[in-house]
Amino acid sequence: MAKRYVGIDLGGTNLKLGLVSAAGEVLASHSVPTEADRGPAHVLSRMAAAVGDLCAKAGLRAADAAAVGVGSPGPVDTARGVVLQTPNMAGWKNVPVTAVLRKKLRRPVRLENDANAAAYGEFRCGAARGTSDMFLLTLGTGIGGGIVLGGRLFRGTSDTGAELGHIIIQGGGRVCGCGNRGCLEAYASATAVVERFRQEAGVIPNRNEFSCKDIFDAAAQGQGIARRIVAETADYLAVGITSLLHVLNPEMVVLTGGMMGAGKPFLDRIRRGVREMAFPSASRACRICWSTLGGDAGIIGAALAAEALDRTGRPA
Repeated sequence: MAKRYVGIDLGGTNLKLGLVSAAGEVLASHSVPTEADRGPAHVLSRMAAAVGDLCAKAGLRAADAAAVGVGSPGPVDTARGVVLQTPNMAGWKNVPVTAVLRKKLRRPVRLENDANAAAYGEFRCGAARGTSDMFLLTLGTGIGGGIVLGGRLFRGTSDTGAELGHIIIQGGGRVCGCGNRGCLEAYASATAVVERFRQEAGVIPNRNEFSCKDIFDAAAQGQGIARRIVAETADYLAVGITSLLHVLNPEMVVLTGGMMGAGKPFLDRIRRGVREMAFPSASRACRICWSTLGGDAGIIGAALAAEALDRTGRPA
């Protein structure tokens, strides 16, 4: 039987799992509430049980999975398989995810940062398939990033080499959730879009609740402040991407997350901004596009990171 791999996307609200072939095809999927408020030990037990349920959907046992990959938010120590800290999940500090799951499942387990996993999924079988150098930006509540260079994930010296949402685009600028000022995330994440709109429009929090999608919808309908906020958001992303192009000179930039719903006009403005600012040789060599795997990128990437370790004996 061809080998099968399990990918797990650890989220604060849900655990999303996929049974994935070595070619990146999702053969079965499963999702359960994370129940993060009950602590890491409980969540890891739910993960192990969910792997069994996922495999059962495909008529397999958990032991039939060749390996398991986990994508976790926040900083991780991939060498030790430890989640160092996870935002929005209390108690997740120095959690030995790999060791615990390996004991529960009796399967090899690989831990990756969730954005790195998504980047690897897009690289192996998504929008960036066939490239050698690429990076991915996840545009959601925050901004995450993943980098592939020379066909391998780039993690840096201490596994924090792809925190692309925290490059500084405005010295001394807006306060970011990380505590610094001027980060790309503080200007161009979905959270930042809502906050910037509130400030511009004089909207009172908790009295007028709305989402980033509502602002993009209002912009599409011609609402003036919303249109300006959306245009500025694309421009901020173009600044960040241009900076990264000048450092990495990649073949492709992949954008994913909730802002994919903004569609082609938003993407076209980002592309135009990059063309205007980037060195022509860097801009011409790079394509900027939306993800093709969408919400499955993290699951597929986590599974294929486990597959790469199983196949080659070294990390993806």
